[in-house]
Amino acid sequence: MRICPCGSGKTYEECCDLLISGSKVAESAEQMMRSRYTAYADKNIPYIMKTTHPEKAAELNETELQSWANSTTWEQLQIINASEDGFVEFVAYYREKDLVAKHHELAQFKKFEDKWYFYDSQFPKPGTVINSTQKVGRNDVCPCGSGKKYKKCCGAKG
Repeated sequence: MRICPCGSGKTYEECCDLLISGSKVAESAEQMMRSRYTAYADKNIPYIMKTTHPEKAAELNETELQSWANSTTWEQLQIINASEDGFVEFVAYYREKDLVAKHHELAQFKKFEDKWYFYDSQFPKPGTVINSTQKVGRNDVCPCGSGKKYKKCCGAKG
């Protein structure tokens, strides 16, 4: 038995296989997200097509998705946040040829006829960067330890 690629810690048979095989319906957007990640990892593009919201399905090109899936190896899924209203923020780590990369996304899922479907996605807005170090003034002692004023040491122009 293999561990499910979605990162749940369960076996594939007791996790995403139930959704992918149709034995069970996803109870949450997060479950749908995990099963779609597993489908990408297993190169199961028909499941990706089937779990895309009917309003958006026409935008997909199955041949292009399959070609991309065949050149990609998915290595890890990290769920950052999942809300009950259908938004799942995640990071998926993958390898494409010799390139190791990560895909950070905020995915939107919607229910249609009581089933969860992938609807849309966007890149999350970057958080505000807070500088936690104290600002060094021109006339302060240089933090490098020279004993000189900052303006005459590391802060010198030129």
